[in-house]
Amino acid sequence: MISRFWVWAALGLILLGYSCLAILYAIRVPTWNAPDEPAHYNVIRSIALNHQLPILRPGDYDQTTLARLMSEHFPPGEPIDGLRYESHQPPLYYLIAAPVFLATIGLGTARQVVVLRLVTAVFGALLIVATFRLAQLVFPRSAAYPLAAAAFVAFLPMHLFMNAAIDNDALVELLLCLVMIALVEDLAKPREGWSDIRIGVLVGLAALTKLDGDIAAVLVVAGFTGSALLAPEPWRALRRVPLRLIRSGGAALLVSGWWFIRNMLLYGPGDPFALRRHAEVVAGQPLTGPLDLPRIRGMLLTAFHSFWGQFGWMGIPYSDRTYDVLATISALVALGVLLHARRIVKAHGGEASGERWTLAYYRWAMGLLLLETVLVIVGVVFYNLRYLQPQGRYLFPALPALAILAVAGIGELIRQEYTGVVLLVAGCGLYWLCIFSLFQVILPAFAAS
Repeated sequence: MISRFWVWAALGLILLGYSCLAILYAIRVPTWNAPDEPAHYNVIRSIALNHQLPILRPGDYDQTTLARLMSEHFPPGEPIDGLRYESHQPPLYYLIAAPVFLATIGLGTARQVVVLRLVTAVFGALLIVATFRLAQLVFPRSAAYPLAAAAFVAFLPMHLFMNAAIDNDALVELLLCLVMIALVEDLAKPREGWSDIRIGVLVGLAALTKLDGDIAAVLVVAGFTGSALLAPEPWRALRRVPLRLIRSGGAALLVSGWWFIRNMLLYGPGDPFALRRHAEVVAGQPLTGPLDLPRIRGMLLTAFHSFWGQFGWMGIPYSDRTYDVLATISALVALGVLLHARRIVKAHGGEASGERWTLAYYRWAMGLLLLETVLVIVGVVFYNLRYLQPQGRYLFPALPALAILAVAGIGELIRQEYTGVVLLVAGCGLYWLCIFSLFQVILPAFAAS
Protein backbone atom coordinates (compact mmCIF):
# COMPACT_ATOMS: atom_id res chain seq x y z
CA MET A 1 0.00 0.00 0.00
CA ILE A 2 1.41 3.37 -1.03
CA SER A 3 1.71 5.85 1.84
CA ARG A 4 -0.67 8.79 1.94
CA PHE A 5 2.21 11.23 1.40
CA TRP A 6 3.16 9.65 -1.93
CA VAL A 7 -0.45 9.49 -3.06
CA TRP A 8 -0.93 13.21 -2.48
CA ALA A 9 2.47 13.92 -4.02
CA ALA A 10 1.39 12.02 -7.15
CA LEU A 11 -1.89 13.96 -7.26
CA GLY A 12 0.09 17.18 -6.91
CA LEU A 13 2.27 16.13 -9.84
CA ILE A 14 -0.84 15.50 -11.94
CA LEU A 15 -2.16 18.96 -11.04
CA LEU A 16 1.20 20.55 -11.85
CA GLY A 17 1.32 18.81 -15.22
CA TYR A 18 -2.26 19.84 -15.95
CA SER A 19 -1.58 23.45 -14.95
CA CYS A 20 1.45 23.73 -17.24
CA LEU A 21 -0.51 22.30 -20.17
CA ALA A 22 -3.60 24.43 -19.51
CA ILE A 23 -1.52 27.61 -19.41
CA LEU A 24 0.22 26.62 -22.66
CA TYR A 25 -3.08 25.91 -24.39
CA ALA A 26 -4.66 29.14 -23.07
CA ILE A 27 -1.76 31.23 -24.35
CA ARG A 28 -0.98 29.52 -27.64
CA VAL A 29 -4.44 28.77 -29.05
CA PRO A 30 -5.49 31.89 -31.02
CA THR A 31 -8.30 34.01 -29.62
CA TRP A 32 -11.87 32.78 -30.24
CA ASN A 33 -10.70 29.46 -31.69
CA ALA A 34 -12.53 27.21 -29.24
CA PRO A 35 -16.19 26.25 -29.76
CA ASP A 36 -18.63 29.05 -28.87
CA GLU A 37 -15.90 31.05 -27.11
CA PRO A 38 -16.92 34.46 -28.56
CA ALA A 39 -20.54 33.94 -27.51
CA HIS A 40 -19.54 32.95 -23.96
CA TYR A 41 -17.24 35.98 -23.79
CA ASN A 42 -20.09 38.27 -24.85
CA VAL A 43 -22.29 36.99 -22.01
CA ILE A 44 -19.52 37.76 -19.52
CA ARG A 45 -19.00 41.21 -21.05
CA SER A 46 -22.73 41.99 -21.00
CA ILE A 47 -23.05 41.11 -17.31
CA ALA A 48 -19.87 42.99 -16.37
CA LEU A 49 -20.66 46.18 -18.27
CA ASN A 50 -24.45 46.32 -18.14
CA HIS A 51 -24.86 44.90 -14.59
CA GLN A 52 -27.75 42.70 -15.66
CA LEU A 53 -28.31 39.30 -17.20
CA PRO A 54 -28.58 39.30 -21.00
CA ILE A 55 -31.74 38.34 -22.88
CA LEU A 56 -31.60 36.09 -25.93
CA ARG A 57 -33.15 37.94 -28.85
CA PRO A 58 -33.69 37.34 -32.57
CA GLY A 59 -30.54 38.34 -34.45
CA ASP A 60 -28.15 37.02 -31.79
CA TYR A 61 -27.12 34.15 -34.10
CA ASP A 62 -25.75 34.68 -37.61
CA GLN A 63 -24.81 31.38 -39.25
CA THR A 64 -23.29 33.03 -42.33
CA THR A 65 -20.96 35.28 -40.35
CA LEU A 66 -20.08 32.50 -37.91
CA ALA A 67 -19.26 30.06 -40.72
CA ARG A 68 -16.99 32.63 -42.39
CA LEU A 69 -15.14 33.43 -39.17
CA MET A 70 -14.73 29.73 -38.39
CA SER A 71 -13.28 29.01 -41.83
CA GLU A 72 -10.84 31.90 -41.45
CA HIS A 73 -9.92 30.95 -37.84
CA PHE A 74 -11.21 34.28 -36.53
CA PRO A 75 -8.72 36.78 -37.96
CA PRO A 76 -7.46 39.33 -35.38
CA GLY A 77 -9.55 42.48 -35.32
CA GLU A 78 -12.72 40.87 -36.67
CA PRO A 79 -15.70 41.98 -34.54
CA ILE A 80 -17.50 39.25 -32.64
CA ASP A 81 -20.09 41.48 -30.94
CA GLY A 82 -22.97 39.96 -32.90
CA LEU A 83 -22.37 36.44 -31.59
CA ARG A 84 -24.67 36.46 -28.56
CA TYR A 85 -26.44 33.11 -28.93
CA GLU A 86 -25.34 31.85 -25.49
CA SER A 87 -27.37 34.55 -23.71
CA HIS A 88 -29.94 31.93 -22.66
CA GLN A 89 -27.38 29.98 -20.61
CA PRO A 90 -27.77 29.81 -16.81
CA PRO A 91 -25.64 32.56 -15.26
CA LEU A 92 -23.39 31.12 -12.53
CA TYR A 93 -20.19 30.72 -14.58
CA TYR A 94 -20.58 34.17 -16.13
CA LEU A 95 -21.26 35.82 -12.77
CA ILE A 96 -18.02 34.35 -11.43
CA ALA A 97 -16.07 35.44 -14.53
CA ALA A 98 -17.52 38.99 -14.71
CA PRO A 99 -15.30 40.46 -11.93
CA VAL A 100 -12.26 38.97 -13.70
CA PHE A 101 -13.41 40.67 -16.90
CA LEU A 102 -13.60 44.03 -15.11
CA ALA A 103 -10.21 43.53 -13.44
CA THR A 104 -8.52 42.78 -16.79
CA ILE A 105 -10.35 45.25 -19.00
CA GLY A 106 -7.20 47.32 -19.52
CA LEU A 107 -5.08 44.42 -20.77
CA GLY A 108 -6.53 44.33 -24.28
CA THR A 109 -8.83 41.65 -25.63
CA ALA A 110 -6.20 38.99 -26.42
CA ARG A 111 -4.64 39.03 -22.95
CA GLN A 112 -8.01 39.33 -21.28
CA VAL A 113 -9.18 36.22 -23.12
CA VAL A 114 -6.16 34.31 -21.81
CA VAL A 115 -6.98 35.28 -18.21
CA LEU A 116 -10.64 34.31 -18.65
CA ARG A 117 -9.54 30.99 -20.12
CA LEU A 118 -7.51 30.39 -16.97
CA VAL A 119 -10.66 30.90 -14.88
CA THR A 120 -12.08 27.85 -16.65
CA ALA A 121 -8.77 26.02 -16.12
CA VAL A 122 -9.08 26.56 -12.35
CA PHE A 123 -12.45 24.80 -12.37
CA GLY A 124 -10.78 22.05 -14.40
CA ALA A 125 -8.11 21.66 -11.70
CA LEU A 126 -10.77 21.41 -9.00
CA LEU A 127 -12.52 18.76 -11.12
CA ILE A 128 -9.33 16.67 -11.10
CA VAL A 129 -9.27 16.72 -7.30
CA ALA A 130 -13.00 15.95 -7.14
CA THR A 131 -12.56 13.01 -9.53
CA PHE A 132 -9.76 11.69 -7.33
CA ARG A 133 -12.02 11.91 -4.27
CA LEU A 134 -14.93 10.22 -6.05
CA ALA A 135 -12.66 7.40 -7.20
CA GLN A 136 -11.32 7.01 -3.65
CA LEU A 137 -14.87 6.41 -2.44
CA VAL A 138 -15.43 3.79 -5.14
CA PHE A 139 -12.00 2.13 -4.69
CA PRO A 140 -11.11 2.76 -1.02
CA ARG A 141 -8.34 0.14 -1.00
CA SER A 142 -6.54 1.36 -4.12
CA ALA A 143 -4.19 4.28 -4.68
CA ALA A 144 -3.55 3.59 -8.36
CA TYR A 145 -7.19 3.69 -9.51
CA PRO A 146 -8.06 7.15 -8.09
CA LEU A 147 -4.82 8.63 -9.43
CA ALA A 148 -5.39 7.08 -12.84
CA ALA A 149 -8.96 8.42 -12.98
CA ALA A 150 -7.71 11.90 -12.06
CA ALA A 151 -5.00 11.68 -14.74
CA PHE A 152 -7.55 10.65 -17.37
CA VAL A 153 -9.68 13.71 -16.61
CA ALA A 154 -6.58 15.93 -16.54
CA PHE A 155 -4.92 14.76 -19.75
CA LEU A 156 -7.71 13.80 -22.14
CA PRO A 157 -6.63 16.14 -24.98
CA MET A 158 -10.06 17.46 -26.01
CA HIS A 159 -11.05 17.99 -22.40
CA LEU A 160 -7.84 19.89 -21.75
CA PHE A 161 -8.50 22.00 -24.86
CA MET A 162 -11.97 22.93 -23.56
CA ASN A 163 -10.66 23.58 -20.05
CA ALA A 164 -8.30 26.17 -21.56
CA ALA A 165 -11.15 28.04 -23.26
CA ILE A 166 -13.93 30.39 -22.16
CA ASP A 167 -16.93 28.14 -21.51
CA ASN A 168 -19.15 26.94 -18.69
CA ASP A 169 -18.48 23.22 -19.15
CA ALA A 170 -15.79 22.77 -16.48
CA LEU A 171 -17.92 24.34 -13.76
CA VAL A 172 -20.97 22.15 -14.40
CA GLU A 173 -18.70 19.09 -14.58
CA LEU A 174 -17.24 20.03 -11.20
CA LEU A 175 -20.65 20.55 -9.59
CA LEU A 176 -22.00 17.27 -10.96
CA CYS A 177 -18.93 15.49 -9.61
CA LEU A 178 -19.49 17.09 -6.19
CA VAL A 179 -23.09 15.85 -6.27
CA MET A 180 -21.82 12.36 -7.06
CA ILE A 181 -19.31 12.53 -4.20
CA ALA A 182 -22.06 13.49 -1.77
CA LEU A 183 -24.34 10.70 -3.01
CA VAL A 184 -21.66 7.98 -2.85
CA GLU A 185 -20.71 9.16 0.65
CA ASP A 186 -24.39 8.90 1.53
CA LEU A 187 -24.42 5.28 0.32
CA ALA A 188 -21.76 4.45 2.88
CA LYS A 189 -23.21 6.46 5.75
CA PRO A 190 -26.47 8.40 5.32
CA ARG A 191 -26.39 11.82 6.95
CA GLU A 192 -29.92 13.15 6.70
CA GLY A 193 -30.96 16.69 7.48
CA TRP A 194 -28.24 19.19 6.65
CA SER A 195 -26.62 16.71 4.29
CA ASP A 196 -29.81 16.64 2.21
CA ILE A 197 -29.78 20.43 2.09
CA ARG A 198 -26.10 20.45 1.07
CA ILE A 199 -26.86 18.07 -1.78
CA GLY A 200 -29.80 20.23 -2.81
CA VAL A 201 -27.62 23.35 -2.88
CA LEU A 202 -25.14 21.56 -5.15
CA VAL A 203 -27.99 20.48 -7.44
CA GLY A 204 -29.26 24.05 -7.56
CA LEU A 205 -25.80 25.42 -8.39
CA ALA A 206 -25.43 22.83 -11.17
CA ALA A 207 -28.80 23.87 -12.59
CA LEU A 208 -27.63 27.50 -12.45
CA THR A 209 -24.56 26.63 -14.54
CA LYS A 210 -25.79 24.66 -17.54
CA LEU A 211 -28.76 22.59 -18.65
CA ASP A 212 -26.66 19.42 -18.17
CA GLY A 213 -26.72 20.15 -14.45
CA ASP A 214 -30.40 19.23 -14.28
CA ILE A 215 -29.57 15.52 -14.50
CA ALA A 216 -28.38 15.85 -10.90
CA ALA A 217 -32.02 15.70 -9.79
CA VAL A 218 -32.39 12.18 -11.22
CA LEU A 219 -29.10 11.13 -9.63
CA VAL A 220 -30.30 12.32 -6.22
CA VAL A 221 -33.47 10.20 -6.45
CA ALA A 222 -31.41 7.13 -7.35
CA GLY A 223 -28.77 7.89 -4.72
CA PHE A 224 -31.24 8.34 -1.86
CA THR A 225 -33.03 5.15 -2.90
CA GLY A 226 -29.77 3.21 -2.93
CA SER A 227 -28.80 4.60 0.47
CA ALA A 228 -32.11 3.43 1.92
CA LEU A 229 -31.78 -0.06 0.44
CA LEU A 230 -28.29 -0.38 1.94
CA ALA A 231 -29.49 0.67 5.41
CA PRO A 232 -29.87 -1.93 8.20
CA GLU A 233 -33.68 -1.44 8.06
CA PRO A 234 -34.38 -0.76 4.36
CA TRP A 235 -38.17 -0.37 4.54
CA ARG A 236 -37.98 2.17 7.36
CA ALA A 237 -35.26 4.05 5.45
CA LEU A 238 -37.31 3.99 2.23
CA ARG A 239 -40.19 5.71 4.03
CA ARG A 240 -37.84 8.61 4.81
CA VAL A 241 -36.77 9.05 1.17
CA PRO A 242 -39.69 11.37 0.22
CA LEU A 243 -38.82 13.70 3.12
CA ARG A 244 -35.16 13.68 2.08
CA LEU A 245 -36.15 14.55 -1.49
CA ILE A 246 -38.37 17.38 -0.25
CA ARG A 247 -35.50 18.85 1.77
CA SER A 248 -33.04 18.46 -1.06
CA GLY A 249 -35.46 19.66 -3.75
CA GLY A 250 -36.49 22.64 -1.66
CA ALA A 251 -32.88 23.72 -1.25
CA ALA A 252 -32.27 23.29 -4.99
CA LEU A 253 -35.32 25.42 -5.83
CA LEU A 254 -34.29 28.12 -3.38
CA VAL A 255 -30.93 28.34 -5.14
CA SER A 256 -32.04 28.09 -8.77
CA GLY A 257 -35.81 28.48 -8.94
CA TRP A 258 -35.62 32.22 -9.57
CA TRP A 259 -33.78 31.54 -12.84
CA PHE A 260 -36.58 29.40 -14.24
CA ILE A 261 -39.22 31.90 -13.12
CA ARG A 262 -37.26 34.66 -14.90
CA ASN A 263 -37.16 32.61 -18.09
CA MET A 264 -40.90 31.98 -17.99
CA LEU A 265 -41.57 35.69 -17.50
CA LEU A 266 -39.25 36.61 -20.39
CA TYR A 267 -39.81 33.82 -22.90
CA GLY A 268 -43.23 32.48 -21.97
CA PRO A 269 -44.76 30.23 -19.29
CA GLY A 270 -43.87 27.07 -21.22
CA ASP A 271 -40.19 27.91 -21.65
CA PRO A 272 -38.43 27.67 -18.24
CA PHE A 273 -35.18 26.49 -19.86
CA ALA A 274 -35.32 29.06 -22.71
CA LEU A 275 -35.07 26.19 -25.21
CA ARG A 276 -37.94 27.40 -27.38
CA ARG A 277 -36.44 30.88 -27.60
CA HIS A 278 -33.05 29.34 -28.41
CA ALA A 279 -34.60 27.25 -31.20
CA GLU A 280 -36.16 30.39 -32.68
CA VAL A 281 -32.93 32.38 -32.53
CA VAL A 282 -30.61 29.70 -33.96
CA ALA A 283 -32.96 28.81 -36.80
CA GLY A 284 -30.02 28.83 -39.24
CA GLN A 285 -28.06 26.20 -37.34
CA PRO A 286 -27.44 22.95 -39.29
CA LEU A 287 -30.16 20.37 -38.66
CA THR A 288 -29.71 16.61 -38.54
CA GLY A 289 -32.40 15.80 -41.06
CA PRO A 290 -33.49 12.23 -41.95
CA LEU A 291 -31.41 9.54 -40.26
CA ASP A 292 -30.09 6.53 -42.14
CA LEU A 293 -27.25 4.13 -41.40
CA PRO A 294 -24.52 6.14 -43.22
CA ARG A 295 -25.59 9.32 -41.41
CA ILE A 296 -25.68 7.58 -38.02
CA ARG A 297 -22.30 5.97 -38.66
CA GLY A 298 -20.82 9.34 -39.62
CA MET A 299 -22.22 11.00 -36.49
CA LEU A 300 -20.88 8.26 -34.22
CA LEU A 301 -17.48 8.51 -35.86
CA THR A 302 -17.41 12.29 -35.40
CA ALA A 303 -18.47 11.93 -31.77
CA PHE A 304 -15.67 9.44 -31.12
CA HIS A 305 -13.06 11.59 -32.87
CA SER A 306 -14.11 14.75 -31.05
CA PHE A 307 -14.20 13.00 -27.68
CA TRP A 308 -10.45 12.42 -27.96
CA GLY A 309 -9.50 15.43 -30.03
CA GLN A 310 -10.97 17.42 -32.90
CA PHE A 311 -9.79 20.89 -32.12
CA GLY A 312 -10.67 24.46 -32.99
CA TRP A 313 -14.30 24.60 -34.08
CA MET A 314 -14.19 20.88 -34.95
CA GLY A 315 -11.93 21.67 -37.92
CA ILE A 316 -8.56 20.34 -36.70
CA PRO A 317 -8.57 16.52 -36.41
CA TYR A 318 -5.87 13.96 -35.75
CA SER A 319 -4.66 11.72 -38.54
CA ASP A 320 -6.61 8.55 -39.28
CA ARG A 321 -3.73 6.50 -37.86
CA THR A 322 -4.00 8.27 -34.50
CA TYR A 323 -7.73 7.64 -34.36
CA ASP A 324 -7.17 3.98 -35.24
CA VAL A 325 -4.81 3.59 -32.26
CA LEU A 326 -7.26 5.39 -29.96
CA ALA A 327 -10.11 3.20 -31.26
CA THR A 328 -8.16 0.04 -30.51
CA ILE A 329 -7.37 1.20 -26.98
CA SER A 330 -10.99 2.29 -26.44
CA ALA A 331 -12.29 -1.09 -27.60
CA LEU A 332 -10.00 -2.91 -25.16
CA VAL A 333 -11.06 -0.67 -22.28
CA ALA A 334 -14.75 -1.15 -23.19
CA LEU A 335 -14.21 -4.92 -23.18
CA GLY A 336 -12.63 -4.64 -19.73
CA VAL A 337 -15.60 -2.62 -18.46
CA LEU A 338 -18.03 -5.26 -19.72
CA LEU A 339 -16.02 -8.06 -18.11
CA HIS A 340 -15.84 -6.11 -14.86
CA ALA A 341 -19.60 -5.49 -14.91
CA ARG A 342 -20.23 -9.19 -15.56
CA ARG A 343 -18.02 -10.16 -12.64
CA ILE A 344 -19.57 -7.82 -10.07
CA VAL A 345 -23.11 -8.77 -11.16
CA LYS A 346 -22.34 -12.47 -10.65
CA ALA A 347 -20.34 -12.01 -7.43
CA HIS A 348 -21.89 -13.19 -4.15
CA GLY A 349 -19.78 -11.40 -1.56
CA GLY A 350 -19.11 -14.36 0.70
CA GLU A 351 -20.99 -15.45 3.79
CA ALA A 352 -20.10 -12.53 6.07
CA SER A 353 -22.67 -9.72 6.18
CA GLY A 354 -19.89 -7.13 5.92
CA GLU A 355 -18.67 -8.63 2.66
CA ARG A 356 -22.20 -8.69 1.24
CA TRP A 357 -22.72 -5.04 2.23
CA THR A 358 -19.40 -4.01 0.66
CA LEU A 359 -20.36 -5.67 -2.62
CA ALA A 360 -23.80 -4.05 -2.55
CA TYR A 361 -22.22 -0.64 -1.86
CA TYR A 362 -19.82 -1.10 -4.77
CA ARG A 363 -22.66 -2.12 -7.09
CA TRP A 364 -24.69 0.94 -6.14
CA ALA A 365 -21.70 3.27 -6.51
CA MET A 366 -20.89 1.89 -9.95
CA GLY A 367 -24.59 1.97 -10.81
CA LEU A 368 -24.74 5.69 -10.06
CA LEU A 369 -21.71 6.26 -12.29
CA LEU A 370 -23.34 4.27 -15.06
CA LEU A 371 -26.65 6.11 -14.60
CA GLU A 372 -24.92 9.48 -14.92
CA THR A 373 -23.20 8.31 -18.10
CA VAL A 374 -26.46 7.03 -19.60
CA LEU A 375 -28.32 10.25 -18.75
CA VAL A 376 -25.65 12.36 -20.45
CA ILE A 377 -25.63 10.10 -23.52
CA VAL A 378 -29.42 10.22 -23.78
CA GLY A 379 -29.30 14.02 -23.61
CA VAL A 380 -26.74 14.17 -26.41
CA VAL A 381 -28.77 11.77 -28.56
CA PHE A 382 -32.00 13.76 -28.15
CA TYR A 383 -30.20 17.02 -28.95
CA ASN A 384 -28.78 15.48 -32.11
CA LEU A 385 -32.17 14.27 -33.27
CA ARG A 386 -32.77 17.91 -34.21
CA TYR A 387 -29.42 19.70 -34.43
CA LEU A 388 -26.40 18.24 -36.17
CA GLN A 389 -23.97 18.47 -33.23
CA PRO A 390 -22.32 15.03 -32.75
CA GLN A 391 -19.54 16.45 -30.60
CA GLY A 392 -17.82 14.17 -28.10
CA ARG A 393 -17.25 17.05 -25.69
CA TYR A 394 -20.95 16.93 -24.86
CA LEU A 395 -20.16 13.71 -22.96
CA PHE A 396 -17.76 15.52 -20.61
CA PRO A 397 -20.34 16.15 -17.84
CA ALA A 398 -19.98 12.38 -17.25
CA LEU A 399 -16.19 12.36 -17.66
CA PRO A 400 -15.34 11.55 -14.01
CA ALA A 401 -17.74 8.60 -14.20
CA LEU A 402 -16.28 7.49 -17.52
CA ALA A 403 -12.75 7.79 -16.11
CA ILE A 404 -13.60 5.59 -13.11
CA LEU A 405 -15.33 3.02 -15.29
CA ALA A 406 -12.33 3.05 -17.65
CA VAL A 407 -9.74 2.38 -14.94
CA ALA A 408 -11.93 -0.43 -13.58
CA GLY A 409 -11.99 -1.90 -17.09
CA ILE A 410 -8.23 -1.65 -17.45
CA GLY A 411 -7.79 -3.29 -14.07
CA GLU A 412 -9.99 -6.16 -15.21
CA LEU A 413 -7.69 -6.89 -18.15
CA ILE A 414 -4.36 -6.64 -16.26
CA ARG A 415 -2.95 -8.87 -13.54
CA GLN A 416 -3.12 -7.06 -10.21
CA GLU A 417 0.66 -6.76 -9.75
CA TYR A 418 0.99 -4.97 -13.10
CA THR A 419 -2.04 -2.68 -12.83
CA GLY A 420 -0.19 0.27 -11.29
CA VAL A 421 2.55 0.18 -13.93
CA VAL A 422 0.04 -0.03 -16.81
CA LEU A 423 -2.01 2.86 -15.43
CA LEU A 424 1.16 4.94 -14.99
CA VAL A 425 2.18 4.28 -18.59
CA ALA A 426 -1.35 5.18 -19.75
CA GLY A 427 -1.24 8.48 -17.83
CA CYS A 428 2.17 9.37 -19.25
CA GLY A 429 0.91 8.45 -22.72
CA LEU A 430 -2.04 10.83 -22.38
CA TYR A 431 0.26 13.60 -21.18
CA TRP A 432 2.49 13.11 -24.20
CA LEU A 433 -0.60 13.10 -26.44
CA CYS A 434 -1.61 16.52 -25.06
CA ILE A 435 1.84 17.93 -25.90
CA PHE A 436 1.76 16.30 -29.33
CA SER A 437 -1.74 17.67 -29.94
CA LEU A 438 -0.72 21.26 -29.26
CA PHE A 439 2.59 21.40 -31.07
CA GLN A 440 2.08 18.89 -33.90
CA VAL A 441 -1.65 19.21 -34.63
CA ILE A 442 -3.24 22.44 -33.38
CA LEU A 443 -0.57 25.10 -33.84
CA PRO A 444 0.56 23.87 -37.30
CA ALA A 445 -3.08 24.01 -38.45
CA PHE A 446 -3.39 27.65 -37.39
CA ALA A 447 0.02 28.51 -38.85
CA ALA A 448 -1.03 27.09 -42.22
CA SER A 449 -4.23 29.14 -42.37
